[in-house]
Amino acid sequence: MKSFGFHCGAINMGTTLLLKTKRGIADTKPIILEAVQDHLNFSYARFLKFENECKEFEKKYKMDSELFLSKFDSGELGDDLQWFDWYASIRGKKLWGKKHQILSEISWSE
Repeated sequence: MKSFGFHCGAINMGTTLLLKTKRGIADTKPIILEAVQDHLNFSYARFLKFENECKEFEKKYKMDSELFLSKFDSGELGDDLQWFDWYASIRGKKLWGKKHQILSEISWSE
């Protein structure tokens, strides 16, 4: 079996992912890089979807998402369904933004 390094992380710190495979780097590298790129594109599309939903809520209710979260968390807004939809959009935006950031920091080193 061959092991190849796949580096994830910032300049001064990182994690190495070892791939144990019988295949060579010429076969392995393009497949992994394609998979990472595909999920990078997918995560960005999901991020944009939730970001656009947040913008629609902000426009509709004339408040930004941070103010909304403060009011929602304090119970000031009540339990109407639209508030939970907005909350879910904010959570989705944060989740997919984080995934996109992590994936964008992956690089291949040999």
